[in-house]
Amino acid sequence: MRALAVRRSRPALLLLGLTSRRLTCPAFGLGGWPTAIASTRLRSLSGGESLCFGRRRWNWRAINTCNTGRQRVGHVCLRSTATSTTEGASSAADAPTCKWEFTHLSRGEENTANNGRIRNLLVCGDGDLSYAAAVSSELNGLGIELVATVLEEEDVHNDVYQYSKANTETIASAGHAPLFGVDATALSTHFGDATFDRIQFNFPHWRGKANNRYNRQLLSDFLQSAATVLSPRGEIHVALCDGQGGSSAATLEEWRGSWTASLFAAEHGLLLSHTFPYEADYNLSAFRGKDRGFALGKNPAMHVFVRPDGEVEAPREMQLCCRHELHVVLPDDERALAACGLDQILEGDAIETIVQSTCVPEGVRVEVPSRQILAIQEGDGTTARIAVFLVVYCGERHPVTRADADRWRELAETEVEKHVPLRENRRGRTVSRPFPYPALHPEIKYRT
Repeated sequence: MRALAVRRSRPALLLLGLTSRRLTCPAFGLGGWPTAIASTRLRSLSGGESLCFGRRRWNWRAINTCNTGRQRVGHVCLRSTATSTTEGASSAADAPTCKWEFTHLSRGEENTANNGRIRNLLVCGDGDLSYAAAVSSELNGLGIELVATVLEEEDVHNDVYQYSKANTETIASAGHAPLFGVDATALSTHFGDATFDRIQFNFPHWRGKANNRYNRQLLSDFLQSAATVLSPRGEIHVALCDGQGGSSAATLEEWRGSWTASLFAAEHGLLLSHTFPYEADYNLSAFRGKDRGFALGKNPAMHVFVRPDGEVEAPREMQLCCRHELHVVLPDDERALAACGLDQILEGDAIETIVQSTCVPEGVRVEVPSRQILAIQEGDGTTARIAVFLVVYCGERHPVTRADADRWRELAETEVEKHVPLRENRRGRTVSRPFPYPALHPEIKYRT
Protein backbone atom coordinates (compact mmCIF):
# COMPACT_ATOMS: atom_id res chain seq x y z
CA MET A 1 0.00 0.00 0.00
CA ARG A 2 2.96 2.28 0.78
CA ALA A 3 4.13 1.91 -2.81
CA LEU A 4 0.75 3.05 -4.02
CA ALA A 5 0.82 6.13 -1.84
CA VAL A 6 4.39 7.13 -2.70
CA ARG A 7 4.36 6.55 -6.43
CA ARG A 8 0.94 8.08 -6.90
CA SER A 9 0.00 5.61 -9.61
CA ARG A 10 -3.40 6.15 -11.20
CA PRO A 11 -5.15 3.54 -8.98
CA ALA A 12 -3.76 5.35 -5.94
CA LEU A 13 -4.90 8.72 -7.25
CA LEU A 14 -8.34 7.27 -7.91
CA LEU A 15 -8.46 5.90 -4.37
CA LEU A 16 -7.49 9.28 -2.96
CA GLY A 17 -10.12 11.02 -5.04
CA LEU A 18 -7.54 13.18 -6.84
CA THR A 19 -8.49 12.33 -10.37
CA SER A 20 -11.80 11.73 -12.10
CA ARG A 21 -10.90 10.83 -15.65
CA ARG A 22 -13.05 7.71 -15.32
CA LEU A 23 -15.12 8.76 -12.35
CA THR A 24 -18.03 6.39 -11.87
CA CYS A 25 -17.84 5.01 -8.33
CA PRO A 26 -19.75 7.18 -5.84
CA ALA A 27 -16.92 6.79 -3.33
CA PHE A 28 -13.64 7.31 -5.19
CA GLY A 29 -14.21 6.50 -8.84
CA LEU A 30 -12.92 2.97 -9.21
CA GLY A 31 -15.50 2.12 -11.84
CA GLY A 32 -13.35 2.21 -14.95
CA TRP A 33 -10.66 -0.27 -13.94
CA PRO A 34 -10.63 -3.76 -15.42
CA THR A 35 -10.59 -6.69 -13.05
CA ALA A 36 -7.05 -7.62 -14.01
CA ILE A 37 -5.68 -4.16 -13.17
CA ALA A 38 -7.64 -3.86 -9.93
CA SER A 39 -6.58 -7.29 -8.69
CA THR A 40 -2.92 -6.63 -9.59
CA ARG A 41 -2.55 -3.13 -8.16
CA LEU A 42 -4.71 -3.75 -5.05
CA ARG A 43 -3.58 -7.29 -4.37
CA SER A 44 -2.67 -6.48 -0.76
CA LEU A 45 -6.29 -5.69 0.12
CA SER A 46 -8.28 -8.69 1.26
CA GLY A 47 -11.96 -8.74 2.11
CA GLY A 48 -11.38 -7.95 5.80
CA GLU A 49 -8.72 -5.24 5.46
CA SER A 50 -9.38 -1.52 5.35
CA LEU A 51 -7.85 1.74 4.18
CA CYS A 52 -7.62 4.98 6.16
CA PHE A 53 -8.09 8.26 4.27
CA GLY A 54 -8.21 11.24 6.62
CA ARG A 55 -10.93 10.65 9.21
CA ARG A 56 -12.69 7.90 7.33
CA ARG A 57 -11.99 4.19 7.21
CA TRP A 58 -13.01 2.26 4.09
CA ASN A 59 -13.50 -1.47 3.98
CA TRP A 60 -12.74 -3.18 0.68
CA ARG A 61 -14.83 -6.00 -0.65
CA ALA A 62 -14.76 -7.78 -3.97
CA ILE A 63 -17.74 -7.14 -6.17
CA ASN A 64 -18.68 -10.81 -6.04
CA THR A 65 -20.03 -10.33 -2.50
CA CYS A 66 -23.07 -8.71 -4.13
CA ASN A 67 -25.52 -11.49 -4.91
CA THR A 68 -28.83 -9.74 -5.39
CA GLY A 69 -30.17 -6.57 -6.93
CA ARG A 70 -27.88 -4.21 -8.79
CA GLN A 71 -24.13 -4.60 -8.54
CA ARG A 72 -21.93 -1.78 -7.44
CA VAL A 73 -19.89 -1.20 -10.53
CA GLY A 74 -16.24 -0.99 -10.98
CA HIS A 75 -14.27 -3.98 -10.05
CA VAL A 76 -13.84 -2.90 -6.45
CA CYS A 77 -16.50 -1.93 -3.94
CA LEU A 78 -15.70 0.51 -1.11
CA ARG A 79 -18.06 1.17 1.74
CA SER A 80 -17.75 3.82 4.42
CA THR A 81 -17.61 2.86 8.10
CA ALA A 82 -17.01 4.85 11.25
CA THR A 83 -13.37 5.36 12.24
CA SER A 84 -13.99 3.59 15.52
CA THR A 85 -15.16 0.40 13.77
CA THR A 86 -13.16 -2.64 14.80
CA GLU A 87 -10.68 -3.69 12.12
CA GLY A 88 -12.22 -6.35 9.93
CA ALA A 89 -15.63 -6.35 11.67
CA SER A 90 -18.71 -6.42 9.48
CA SER A 91 -22.44 -7.13 9.64
CA ALA A 92 -25.36 -7.66 7.28
CA ALA A 93 -26.39 -4.06 7.81
CA ASP A 94 -22.94 -2.90 6.62
CA ALA A 95 -23.02 -4.95 3.43
CA PRO A 96 -22.82 -2.97 0.17
CA THR A 97 -26.22 -2.14 -1.25
CA CYS A 98 -26.75 -3.85 -4.61
CA LYS A 99 -29.09 -1.97 -6.89
CA TRP A 100 -29.32 -3.65 -10.28
CA GLU A 101 -32.81 -4.97 -10.96
CA PHE A 102 -33.34 -7.93 -13.29
CA THR A 103 -37.06 -8.47 -12.83
CA HIS A 104 -40.09 -7.49 -14.88
CA LEU A 105 -40.58 -3.99 -13.47
CA SER A 106 -43.93 -3.22 -15.14
CA ARG A 107 -45.83 -6.39 -14.30
CA GLY A 108 -47.67 -7.16 -11.10
CA GLU A 109 -47.90 -10.95 -11.37
CA GLU A 110 -45.15 -12.19 -13.66
CA ASN A 111 -43.32 -15.48 -13.80
CA THR A 112 -43.68 -16.23 -10.10
CA ALA A 113 -41.86 -19.56 -10.55
CA ASN A 114 -38.70 -17.57 -11.33
CA ASN A 115 -39.29 -14.77 -8.81
CA GLY A 116 -40.24 -12.43 -11.63
CA ARG A 117 -36.75 -12.51 -13.17
CA ILE A 118 -36.16 -11.91 -16.84
CA ARG A 119 -34.90 -14.77 -19.04
CA ASN A 120 -32.35 -12.75 -20.93
CA LEU A 121 -30.95 -9.25 -21.41
CA LEU A 122 -29.88 -7.65 -24.69
CA VAL A 123 -27.61 -4.64 -24.16
CA CYS A 124 -27.22 -2.33 -27.17
CA GLY A 125 -24.56 0.28 -27.88
CA ASP A 126 -22.55 -0.52 -24.76
CA GLY A 127 -19.62 1.85 -25.31
CA ASP A 128 -16.49 0.01 -24.20
CA LEU A 129 -18.66 -2.86 -22.82
CA SER A 130 -18.26 -1.59 -19.25
CA TYR A 131 -21.91 -1.99 -18.31
CA ALA A 132 -22.09 -5.56 -19.59
CA ALA A 133 -18.82 -6.38 -17.84
CA ALA A 134 -20.17 -4.95 -14.59
CA VAL A 135 -23.34 -7.07 -14.56
CA SER A 136 -22.11 -10.21 -16.34
CA SER A 137 -21.06 -12.13 -13.24
CA GLU A 138 -24.30 -11.45 -11.39
CA LEU A 139 -26.40 -12.39 -14.41
CA ASN A 140 -24.52 -15.66 -14.70
CA GLY A 141 -25.26 -16.40 -11.06
CA LEU A 142 -28.96 -15.67 -11.60
CA GLY A 143 -29.13 -17.85 -14.69
CA ILE A 144 -29.93 -14.89 -16.96
CA GLU A 145 -28.48 -14.88 -20.46
CA LEU A 146 -26.60 -11.71 -21.40
CA VAL A 147 -26.09 -10.58 -24.99
CA ALA A 148 -23.88 -7.48 -25.08
CA THR A 149 -23.56 -5.65 -28.39
CA VAL A 150 -21.69 -2.70 -29.87
CA LEU A 151 -21.81 -1.14 -33.31
CA GLU A 152 -18.08 -1.30 -34.03
CA GLU A 153 -16.38 -4.37 -35.41
CA GLU A 154 -14.06 -6.03 -32.90
CA ASP A 155 -10.77 -4.73 -34.33
CA VAL A 156 -12.09 -1.16 -34.45
CA HIS A 157 -13.53 -1.47 -30.94
CA ASN A 158 -10.18 -2.66 -29.60
CA ASP A 159 -8.43 0.31 -31.21
CA VAL A 160 -10.92 2.91 -29.96
CA TYR A 161 -11.51 1.79 -26.38
CA GLN A 162 -8.70 1.26 -23.89
CA TYR A 163 -10.57 -1.39 -21.90
CA SER A 164 -12.25 -3.16 -24.79
CA LYS A 165 -10.25 -6.38 -24.48
CA ALA A 166 -10.36 -6.46 -20.68
CA ASN A 167 -14.15 -6.01 -20.63
CA THR A 168 -14.58 -8.60 -23.36
CA GLU A 169 -12.59 -11.08 -21.27
CA THR A 170 -14.65 -10.27 -18.17
CA ILE A 171 -17.90 -10.92 -20.04
CA ALA A 172 -16.58 -14.14 -21.57
CA SER A 173 -15.29 -15.41 -18.22
CA ALA A 174 -18.82 -15.06 -16.84
CA GLY A 175 -20.17 -17.32 -19.57
CA HIS A 176 -21.47 -14.68 -21.97
CA ALA A 177 -20.29 -13.60 -25.41
CA PRO A 178 -20.17 -9.98 -26.58
CA LEU A 179 -21.20 -9.36 -30.19
CA PHE A 180 -19.55 -6.77 -32.42
CA GLY A 181 -20.91 -5.02 -35.50
CA VAL A 182 -24.53 -5.05 -34.27
CA ASP A 183 -26.69 -2.13 -35.40
CA ALA A 184 -29.21 -1.28 -32.65
CA THR A 185 -31.59 0.11 -35.27
CA ALA A 186 -31.71 -3.20 -37.20
CA LEU A 187 -31.85 -5.87 -34.49
CA SER A 188 -34.06 -8.31 -36.36
CA THR A 189 -31.40 -8.68 -39.05
CA HIS A 190 -28.97 -9.91 -36.39
CA PHE A 191 -31.26 -12.00 -34.19
CA GLY A 192 -33.99 -13.22 -36.50
CA ASP A 193 -36.83 -14.81 -34.53
CA ALA A 194 -35.05 -14.62 -31.16
CA THR A 195 -36.77 -12.52 -28.50
CA PHE A 196 -35.57 -10.84 -25.31
CA ASP A 197 -37.27 -10.08 -22.01
CA ARG A 198 -35.31 -6.88 -21.62
CA ILE A 199 -33.59 -4.77 -24.26
CA GLN A 200 -31.46 -1.98 -22.81
CA PHE A 201 -29.75 0.99 -24.42
CA ASN A 202 -27.92 3.28 -22.00
CA PHE A 203 -27.62 6.89 -23.14
CA PRO A 204 -28.02 6.57 -26.91
CA HIS A 205 -26.50 9.46 -28.83
CA TRP A 206 -25.82 10.30 -32.43
CA ARG A 207 -22.09 10.26 -33.11
CA GLY A 208 -21.90 13.81 -34.36
CA LYS A 209 -22.38 17.09 -32.56
CA ALA A 210 -25.45 17.26 -30.31
CA ASN A 211 -28.52 17.63 -32.51
CA ASN A 212 -32.05 16.83 -31.37
CA ARG A 213 -33.17 15.93 -34.86
CA TYR A 214 -30.63 13.14 -35.30
CA ASN A 215 -30.90 11.93 -31.72
CA ARG A 216 -34.68 11.70 -32.03
CA GLN A 217 -34.28 9.71 -35.22
CA LEU A 218 -31.84 7.35 -33.51
CA LEU A 219 -34.21 6.87 -30.59
CA SER A 220 -37.18 6.28 -32.87
CA ASP A 221 -35.29 3.79 -35.03
CA PHE A 222 -34.05 1.91 -31.98
CA LEU A 223 -37.52 1.62 -30.43
CA GLN A 224 -38.94 0.39 -33.72
CA SER A 225 -36.11 -2.13 -34.04
CA ALA A 226 -36.30 -3.30 -30.43
CA ALA A 227 -40.04 -3.90 -30.72
CA THR A 228 -39.35 -6.56 -33.37
CA VAL A 229 -37.27 -8.73 -30.99
CA LEU A 230 -39.12 -8.00 -27.74
CA SER A 231 -40.82 -10.90 -25.99
CA PRO A 232 -44.60 -10.56 -25.55
CA ARG A 233 -44.32 -9.28 -21.98
CA GLY A 234 -40.82 -7.86 -22.25
CA GLU A 235 -39.53 -4.36 -21.54
CA ILE A 236 -37.33 -1.88 -23.38
CA HIS A 237 -35.13 0.17 -21.06
CA VAL A 238 -33.59 3.41 -22.33
CA ALA A 239 -31.43 5.53 -20.03
CA LEU A 240 -31.48 9.22 -20.95
CA CYS A 241 -29.74 12.29 -19.59
CA ASP A 242 -31.56 14.94 -17.63
CA GLY A 243 -34.37 16.46 -19.74
CA GLN A 244 -33.80 14.33 -22.84
CA GLY A 245 -36.77 12.00 -22.43
CA GLY A 246 -39.40 14.71 -22.04
CA SER A 247 -41.44 12.68 -19.56
CA SER A 248 -40.95 15.36 -16.90
CA ALA A 249 -41.86 18.27 -19.21
CA ALA A 250 -44.40 20.59 -17.59
CA THR A 251 -44.79 22.91 -20.57
CA LEU A 252 -44.97 22.51 -24.33
CA GLU A 253 -41.71 24.43 -24.63
CA GLU A 254 -39.88 21.89 -22.46
CA TRP A 255 -41.48 19.03 -24.36
CA ARG A 256 -40.45 20.39 -27.75
CA GLY A 257 -36.87 20.80 -26.52
CA SER A 258 -36.64 17.13 -25.52
CA TRP A 259 -36.24 13.95 -27.57
CA THR A 260 -39.98 13.20 -27.08
CA ALA A 261 -39.31 9.56 -26.19
CA SER A 262 -42.91 8.57 -25.43
CA LEU A 263 -44.09 10.01 -28.76
CA PHE A 264 -41.80 7.73 -30.78
CA ALA A 265 -42.66 4.80 -28.56
CA ALA A 266 -46.37 5.32 -29.25
CA GLU A 267 -45.73 5.47 -32.98
CA HIS A 268 -44.20 1.99 -32.73
CA GLY A 269 -46.98 0.55 -30.59
CA LEU A 270 -45.21 0.95 -27.25
CA LEU A 271 -46.28 2.55 -23.99
CA LEU A 272 -44.01 4.45 -21.60
CA SER A 273 -44.99 2.64 -18.40
CA HIS A 274 -42.74 4.47 -15.95
CA THR A 275 -39.37 6.09 -15.33
CA PHE A 276 -37.01 5.97 -12.38
CA PRO A 277 -33.74 7.67 -11.42
CA TYR A 278 -30.77 5.87 -12.90
CA GLU A 279 -27.36 5.80 -11.24
CA ALA A 280 -24.81 4.97 -13.92
CA ASP A 281 -22.19 3.32 -11.74
CA TYR A 282 -19.98 2.14 -14.56
CA ASN A 283 -17.47 3.59 -17.00
CA LEU A 284 -19.18 6.08 -19.33
CA SER A 285 -16.76 5.97 -22.21
CA ALA A 286 -18.52 6.46 -25.54
CA PHE A 287 -18.70 10.18 -26.21
CA ARG A 288 -19.51 10.55 -29.91
CA GLY A 289 -17.87 7.20 -30.64
CA LYS A 290 -14.65 8.07 -28.79
CA ASP A 291 -13.14 6.75 -25.58
CA ARG A 292 -14.23 9.77 -23.54
CA GLY A 293 -16.63 10.26 -20.66
CA PHE A 294 -19.69 12.50 -20.73
CA ALA A 295 -21.89 14.35 -18.25
CA LEU A 296 -25.37 13.04 -17.44
CA GLY A 297 -26.83 16.13 -15.80
CA LYS A 298 -28.49 16.14 -12.39
CA ASN A 299 -31.30 13.67 -12.96
CA PRO A 300 -30.59 10.90 -15.49
CA ALA A 301 -33.55 8.55 -15.76
CA MET A 302 -34.33 5.09 -17.05
CA HIS A 303 -37.40 4.99 -19.31
CA VAL A 304 -39.31 1.70 -19.43
CA PHE A 305 -41.42 0.88 -22.51
CA VAL A 306 -43.78 -2.06 -22.90
CA ARG A 307 -46.31 -3.40 -25.34
CA PRO A 308 -49.81 -2.43 -24.17
CA ASP A 309 -51.69 -5.42 -22.77
CA GLY A 310 -54.59 -3.71 -21.02
CA GLU A 311 -52.94 -4.22 -17.63
CA VAL A 312 -49.92 -1.94 -17.45
CA GLU A 313 -51.04 1.63 -16.74
CA ALA A 314 -48.84 4.66 -17.25
CA PRO A 315 -48.81 7.20 -14.42
CA ARG A 316 -50.95 10.21 -15.26
CA GLU A 317 -47.98 12.58 -15.34
CA MET A 318 -46.37 10.44 -18.09
CA GLN A 319 -49.40 9.86 -20.25
CA LEU A 320 -49.21 11.13 -23.82
CA CYS A 321 -52.21 13.17 -24.95
CA CYS A 322 -53.80 14.83 -27.99
CA ARG A 323 -56.51 17.49 -27.87
CA HIS A 324 -59.08 19.18 -30.09
CA GLU A 325 -62.12 21.38 -29.76
CA LEU A 326 -65.78 20.63 -30.25
CA HIS A 327 -67.96 23.65 -31.06
CA VAL A 328 -71.55 22.89 -30.07
CA VAL A 329 -74.36 25.19 -31.21
CA LEU A 330 -76.68 25.78 -28.28
CA PRO A 331 -80.34 25.98 -29.36
CA ASP A 332 -82.63 28.62 -27.91
CA ASP A 333 -85.13 25.91 -27.03
CA GLU A 334 -83.68 23.17 -24.79
CA ARG A 335 -86.35 20.81 -26.10
CA ALA A 336 -84.43 20.68 -29.39
CA LEU A 337 -81.72 18.61 -27.75
CA ALA A 338 -82.02 14.95 -28.68
CA ALA A 339 -81.22 13.17 -25.42
CA CYS A 340 -79.12 15.37 -23.13
CA GLY A 341 -80.16 18.21 -20.89
CA LEU A 342 -78.62 21.63 -21.44
CA ASP A 343 -76.95 21.51 -18.02
CA GLN A 344 -75.26 18.21 -18.86
CA ILE A 345 -74.02 19.67 -22.13
CA LEU A 346 -72.68 22.84 -20.53
CA GLU A 347 -70.90 20.92 -17.75
CA GLY A 348 -69.21 18.73 -20.34
CA ASP A 349 -70.37 15.51 -18.68
CA ALA A 350 -72.53 14.46 -21.60
CA ILE A 351 -69.78 15.19 -24.16
CA GLU A 352 -67.22 13.22 -22.15
CA THR A 353 -69.58 10.27 -21.71
CA ILE A 354 -70.46 10.12 -25.41
CA VAL A 355 -66.83 10.25 -26.58
CA GLN A 356 -65.53 7.86 -23.92
CA SER A 357 -68.18 5.22 -24.57
CA THR A 358 -68.32 5.27 -28.37
CA CYS A 359 -65.14 6.69 -29.87
CA VAL A 360 -61.95 5.46 -28.17
CA PRO A 361 -60.45 2.01 -27.45
CA GLU A 362 -60.09 0.54 -23.99
CA GLY A 363 -57.13 2.11 -22.22
CA VAL A 364 -57.62 5.65 -23.55
CA ARG A 365 -59.10 8.10 -21.05
CA VAL A 366 -61.21 11.02 -22.29
CA GLU A 367 -61.26 14.31 -20.44
CA VAL A 368 -63.17 17.52 -21.09
CA PRO A 369 -61.25 19.86 -18.78
CA SER A 370 -62.29 23.19 -20.30
CA ARG A 371 -65.47 24.73 -21.70
CA GLN A 372 -66.45 28.24 -22.75
CA ILE A 373 -69.72 29.84 -23.84
CA LEU A 374 -69.28 32.32 -26.68
CA ALA A 375 -71.66 34.60 -28.53
CA ILE A 376 -70.68 34.44 -32.20
CA GLN A 377 -71.87 36.94 -34.81
CA GLU A 378 -72.74 34.92 -37.91
CA GLY A 379 -72.48 36.15 -41.49
CA ASP A 380 -76.23 36.65 -41.80
CA GLY A 381 -76.22 39.03 -38.86
CA THR A 382 -77.66 36.62 -36.35
CA THR A 383 -75.96 35.80 -33.05
CA ALA A 384 -75.35 32.18 -32.12
CA ARG A 385 -74.44 30.79 -28.73
CA ILE A 386 -71.52 28.37 -29.02
CA ALA A 387 -70.22 26.05 -26.32
CA VAL A 388 -66.53 25.29 -26.97
CA PHE A 389 -65.27 22.10 -25.34
CA LEU A 390 -61.64 21.05 -25.10
CA VAL A 391 -61.53 17.26 -25.61
CA VAL A 392 -58.37 15.43 -24.53
CA TYR A 393 -57.37 11.82 -25.30
CA CYS A 394 -54.95 10.43 -22.69
CA GLY A 395 -52.85 7.29 -23.18
CA GLU A 396 -53.52 5.49 -19.92
CA ARG A 397 -53.11 1.83 -20.94
CA HIS A 398 -53.00 2.37 -24.71
CA PRO A 399 -50.51 4.51 -26.68
CA VAL A 400 -51.84 7.70 -28.24
CA THR A 401 -50.64 8.82 -31.67
CA ARG A 402 -51.79 11.81 -33.65
CA ALA A 403 -53.18 9.64 -36.44
CA ASP A 404 -55.23 7.57 -34.00
CA ALA A 405 -56.45 10.63 -32.13
CA ASP A 406 -57.60 12.23 -35.37
CA ARG A 407 -59.72 9.16 -36.13
CA TRP A 408 -61.23 9.40 -32.67
CA ARG A 409 -61.93 13.10 -33.32
CA GLU A 410 -63.86 12.20 -36.48
CA LEU A 411 -65.90 9.64 -34.57
CA ALA A 412 -66.50 12.13 -31.77
CA GLU A 413 -67.90 14.72 -34.17
CA THR A 414 -70.19 12.12 -35.72
CA GLU A 415 -71.44 10.77 -32.38
CA VAL A 416 -71.88 14.12 -30.64
CA GLU A 417 -73.81 15.52 -33.60
CA LYS A 418 -76.39 12.79 -33.08
CA HIS A 419 -77.32 14.61 -29.88
CA VAL A 420 -76.47 18.27 -30.44
CA PRO A 421 -75.66 20.35 -33.55
CA LEU A 422 -72.02 21.28 -34.22
CA ARG A 423 -70.74 24.47 -35.76
CA GLU A 424 -70.04 23.46 -39.35
CA ASN A 425 -66.99 25.64 -40.04
CA ARG A 426 -65.16 24.21 -37.03
CA ARG A 427 -65.49 20.57 -37.96
CA GLY A 428 -62.71 18.47 -39.45
CA ARG A 429 -59.80 20.30 -37.82
CA THR A 430 -56.84 18.01 -37.08
CA VAL A 431 -56.00 17.24 -33.47
CA SER A 432 -52.92 18.68 -31.78
CA ARG A 433 -49.54 17.02 -31.84
CA PRO A 434 -49.05 14.66 -28.87
CA PHE A 435 -47.86 16.19 -25.60
CA PRO A 436 -47.36 14.97 -22.01
CA TYR A 437 -50.29 15.32 -19.65
CA PRO A 438 -48.66 17.91 -17.32
CA ALA A 439 -48.36 20.32 -20.27
CA LEU A 440 -52.16 20.33 -20.58
CA HIS A 441 -52.75 22.53 -17.55
CA PRO A 442 -50.80 25.59 -18.79
CA GLU A 443 -52.83 25.27 -22.00
CA ILE A 444 -56.10 25.32 -20.06
CA LYS A 445 -54.97 28.34 -18.06
CA TYR A 446 -54.06 30.11 -21.30
CA ARG A 447 -57.47 29.36 -22.81
CA THR A 448 -59.44 30.49 -19.79
